[in-house]
This record gives sequence, C-alpha cells and structure tokens, in this order.
Amino acid sequence: MSSSAPLADPAVGTRDARKTLIRAEQTRLLYANSNISAEVTVIGSTALGLLQWTVIAHPVVVAWWLYMAAVSLARFILARQYRLAAPAGAERWCTFFTIGVALSAAGWGAAGIWLFPQGDLTHQVLLAFVLGGMMLGGGSILAARPETFLAFLIPAGLPASAHFFFPGDPEHLAMGSLATIFTLATVVSTRRIYLTINSALNLQFENEDLVHALRLEKDRVDSLNQKLELRVQERTAELNEAVALLREEIAERKLAEEERGRIEIDLRHAQKMQAVGVLAGGIAHDFNNILTSIAGYAELAQDLLPKDSEAYSHLEQVMKAALRAGDLVRGLLMFSRKGAPSPSLIPAGDIVTEALELLRASLPATVEFQRTIDPDCGCVFADPGLIHQVVINLCTNAYQAMSGGPGRLEVVLAPIEVSATHPAAHAWIPEGSYVRLAVSDTGPGIPAKIADRIFEPFFTTKAPGQGTGLGLSVVHGIVTGYGGFIRFENHQPTGTTFFVYLPRVTADRPSAARELGPAPRGAGRILFVDDEEPIALLGARILRDLGYQVTVTTSSVEALSLFAGALQEFDLVVTDFAMPKMNGGELISRLKQLRPDIAVILLSGFNEEVINSEQSRRLGVNEYVRKPFSSAELAHAIRRALDPVHPPGA
Repeated sequence: MSSSAPLADPAVGTRDARKTLIRAEQTRLLYANSNISAEVTVIGSTALGLLQWTVIAHPVVVAWWLYMAAVSLARFILARQYRLAAPAGAERWCTFFTIGVALSAAGWGAAGIWLFPQGDLTHQVLLAFVLGGMMLGGGSILAARPETFLAFLIPAGLPASAHFFFPGDPEHLAMGSLATIFTLATVVSTRRIYLTINSALNLQFENEDLVHALRLEKDRVDSLNQKLELRVQERTAELNEAVALLREEIAERKLAEEERGRIEIDLRHAQKMQAVGVLAGGIAHDFNNILTSIAGYAELAQDLLPKDSEAYSHLEQVMKAALRAGDLVRGLLMFSRKGAPSPSLIPAGDIVTEALELLRASLPATVEFQRTIDPDCGCVFADPGLIHQVVINLCTNAYQAMSGGPGRLEVVLAPIEVSATHPAAHAWIPEGSYVRLAVSDTGPGIPAKIADRIFEPFFTTKAPGQGTGLGLSVVHGIVTGYGGFIRFENHQPTGTTFFVYLPRVTADRPSAARELGPAPRGAGRILFVDDEEPIALLGARILRDLGYQVTVTTSSVEALSLFAGALQEFDLVVTDFAMPKMNGGELISRLKQLRPDIAVILLSGFNEEVINSEQSRRLGVNEYVRKPFSSAELAHAIRRALDPVHPPGA
C-alpha cells in the first residue's frame, strides 16, 4: 500500500470503527444468549428423542442424542471461555459461535432425516412441530448476526422440508410446502429482527457524539449561569430595587422552564407513541401476509385429507392459531391507527368468560380466583378482541399488584341500570342501561400520590423492562371509545377495584358480524394481483378450485398491461393495496379509466380504513377482504361483487 494512505478521508475511519463496535456488540448479544440456546437444544433434543422413541430404532435415537449433547457441551465451554477471557477480536469469536450453531443446526437437520418415521404421519407432524419451534426460538436468539441465524435456520429447516416431499403423496407434498414456506418466513422475519437490532446499534453509537456535545453545551450554559449569579450577588448592595425585579424575572423564568419541561415530556410521549405505532403497523402488515399464507395453505392441505384424520385436526389447530394471530395483528393495526376494529353485537357474559379461560392458566398458584358472571348480562356492541384485551389487562394488573404473594382476584359481571333515582355513587355516569365489569384484588392498593396518573400512557411504577405503562391507558381508550366509562375504588392497603361500564344493547340490534356458509362456486375470468408470491399463488389455487379461470401476477404494472391487452376478457379484478411502484388504489383508478364497469375486490393487511374513505368509493371498489382470509370469505366476496353483473346462477 502507498505511503499516502494517511491522507484518506477520516470519516471512513470513523465508519469502520463504528462497524467494528457494532460487530463486537452483536457478538456480545449472541454470547449473552448462548447458554439459553444450548439449554433449549438439550431440552428440545431430549423431548424429540422421547417422542420418536417408539417409532425410530433406539441406536439411531441414542446416537443422535449423544451428538446433540456433545455439541451443546462444546457450546457451553465456548461461552464460558468467552466470558473468562474478556475477549477482543469479535469476528474470531463470532466465527467460533457460528460454527457451534452450524453444528447444532446440522443435528436438527439430521433429525429431519434420521428421526423421520416412515408411514407414521402423527410422529412426522410432531417432528415438524418440534423443528419449527426450535427454528422460531433459534431465529429470535441468533438474529444479531445474519451469518449466524442463516447457519442455523437453513440446515435445520430445509432437510425436513425436503424429506416431506419424498413420499410424493398429496399429504406429504402439502406438508413439505408448508414446512418450506415456514422456513423461508422464519428467515425473512429473523432478518427483519436483525435489521432492527443493527439500526438500533447504529443509532446508539451515532448519538454518543451528539450526547457528548449536548453535555458540553450544558456545562457551558451552567458556567454562564454561575457567572451571572455571582455578578448579581456582587451588585446586590447597590441595586436593591434591581435585585427585586431580577428575582421576579427569575421566578418567571423558572415557571417558563417548568412549563417547557412539561411540554418536552408531552412531546417525548407523543414521539414514543408515534414510533411504536409506525413499528407496530409495519410489523402487522408483514405478519398479515405471512398469516394469510399459513392459513390459506393449511386450508388447502385440509381439502386433501379426510375430515376424520388426525392430520386434518392438526391443520384445524394451525388455522385457528393463524386466525387468533390475525386478531392480535388487528390490535397492532388499531394501536398504530392503521386499522379499525370490527364491532359486532356480542354476549357480554360469553366474551368475558372466554377471556377469563384464556387468563386462568397464567395465574400464579398463590392467587385465589373467583368469578361471578350473570347469565342475563345481555349484549354489548364492541370488538371481541378488544374486550378480551380489557379483561386480560385489568386482571393482569390485579394479580401483579399482589406481588406474587397469596391473594384473591375476583371478577364480577352484571347488568346495572343507572337512573335519576339511583344512588349518588353513579352520578358521574349518564342514565341508561349498562353492563358492569368489576375486577378486585387484595394487593396494597394504589398510593394517593399516583392515583391521578394511572391512566397516563407510559406511566408505570414497575422497574425498567418489566412494564410499558400502556396497559391501563389502552383499557381507558378502548372503553371510552365504545361510549363506556372506567373508574376505580382504592381500599389502601387492602386492595383495589376497577369498574368498567359498557352500554348494554338490546338483543334486536343488528350485528356487524356476517355468518358465512359454504364457499360458493362460480364461473368467469379473474385477474389476481398481489406482490407477495405465496399469496398470489394461494389466491390462484383457491379461485381455480372454485371454478374460476385465473390470471395471476405479482406486479401491479404488469397487471395493468394484461388488463389493457384484454379489456373485455376479465369479469373481476382482485388486487392487494400495498404494492411497490403502483399501489392498489392507483391500479384500480387506471383500470376504471380503461373499463368503468369492471368489478374490483380490494385485499389488504395494512389499512382497513381505505374502504370507508370517499376516495375509495369514487374508485368503485365493490368489496373489501381483510388479510388473513379464508376460501369462504373470498368466495362470498366474489359472488357479492359479480352478482350485480352476473345474476345468480349465471
């Protein structure tokens, strides 16, 4: 290298140093979770070996156990050496770690071959579930470095996925497809976690210089303030009147600084909420696409199995889990204001009972749980998932308030009428019929000094990392959003009771929910557009099974070209909303310019509000289908969109 190298841009050296620091921190994160990863490997391999013990030759299982135990022991030793050596050279230690992970992944990949029971579908499914769980857990733990998580996910997932294809029958082809999609989805999700970690570390090191500069500026300002105070003190004897005026000015300045401080706190809270909302919306969009593929292909796999088979019931559980995950994603979308709830007329007693059943398994054994549900509570008009969230958040706060010690958690649900003759205890609630939910605990109660702040976003008395401070604020937002009220009674030091009042609805109020029957078949030619290839292929398969002719594309630009070249050949266009180069709204607008009478169905896992906007109505969207969707939902939406053009039976 030439001796002129020192003349290089110093910014390059700074970037290289920052990259070195980031890589060292990523390596530290890997080793911080190393023992957990090795322990999970030992537990998972032991469990898998026991599950397959009756269907795989015992020497094979024992040999595999010994291999996994040896690899885990080597990883324990490596982690111990890393901690004892206070190591430098992050890349070298990362390479050692990656080799250990790759050896572990090879063991799991080998399990997909050695422990694969020929002809025993049940144990094949168990093998797939255990491998999938290890991949999910390993991806989250190893996400700090891409070479590390790729060295684990690819060898661990692809051998089993490939092995499912070997028998060649429809069941194994479907399971192989699902396993492959799951492996790829896990890689994509883990990569997103890696990008998030990498961005956070970049911001951390970039902000250190700024924080240092701000501290220097603060010291300079403090120094100037001290000099100013000394000067004022020196002239106090001569300028008594000036001192009085100056003191008044200082008092006003302090008030202004306090006000400024409050404004800055509010601004930081708003920025936190905006950042969390943007992150939640982005993650929710990606997960909706993943869940659409999982639920859709599971449903297609079910169609290939007899309904009384065990594999069919397993896939039924996969679909239920995907739909439940879809409900959680809807909560993320609502939190980020990129989605809207789906209120319907729901029996209050049923939905609260369902939430309590979900919660009961997580309650500590030291907590006595009592519930009283009035069967004549009636109905409320609300989103079931959000009512679940209200019940679970309040109950979680209640048993956490008892600090893990013995106590009693009591939940009471009953109807109540508030009228002019009702006791003054409900004077703050307008007259009417309500369903009242009461959640009581026997904890120490709420200190008076914080009682006025418990519904504030991000306010929490828990230690850092143990709570976000969003639980009660989210409950407050949900309850008031449905025209309800929330208050609490503090019985310090013997406990607290929260009361939630939701408007009680008469039984004949129309429900927003729509019961779907069997998927109706039909005829016609459909153009299906989605930039996610798995979803595009899924939609094409569903529609062809329903009797339609389908043209599928993953590009909105190509879709416009296909449509322009065959204006009268398509009866319907089904398009995603969020797509690169040209989104679904712009595509629909251009299609309508070419052919105003074309029927359009809009798919989206990102922004449900678009279907209710004036712009969407002007575009002429006939139906909206939210991701993840089932075959029946899509089939009914198609019939509703086409029937005005093609009468039933056409």
